[in-house]
Amino acid sequence: MAEELTFQIQASVDAIQSANETASRWLAARNAPSDVDYLANLAIEELVTNCIKYGYKDDAHHVIEIKVQVWENEMALTVTDDGIPFNPLDLPAPDINLPLEQRPIGGLGIYMLRRMSDRMDYVRAAGKNSVTLRKSIRKQPIHSGSRNDKS
Repeated sequence: MAEELTFQIQASVDAIQSANETASRWLAARNAPSDVDYLANLAIEELVTNCIKYGYKDDAHHVIEIKVQVWENEMALTVTDDGIPFNPLDLPAPDINLPLEQRPIGGLGIYMLRRMSDRMDYVRAAGKNSVTLRKSIRKQPIHSGSRNDKS
């Protein structure tokens, strides 16, 4: 059975740092490895920033929901917003072989999330976008003493 953390933040760039801190503390309490924590933080930063910058066509108050779930061998992070429909999986992969000065601005964040996660899904339901990333949790080997221990 999964353990779950669900919280909401204001659709504001100022809320991203505290959202990352909340997710990191919760993951640390569940002994999640650093690569899982890093992906969760990158996903929150990237998905929330994109939503704030491109998802709203008004000045109304908007709330973004973040859900983190952990099973024994997997983490799932879902970001849900009420912005305009946007499926990040429809974005073409950037041409990373182009020289920097020829690359268009943007697109690398979603590309990195897709590469770092094991799976990324998008759903539009009830007027909301939901993007879910999944990442395997690999158990860290347990070292019992050094090689020079003589028992």
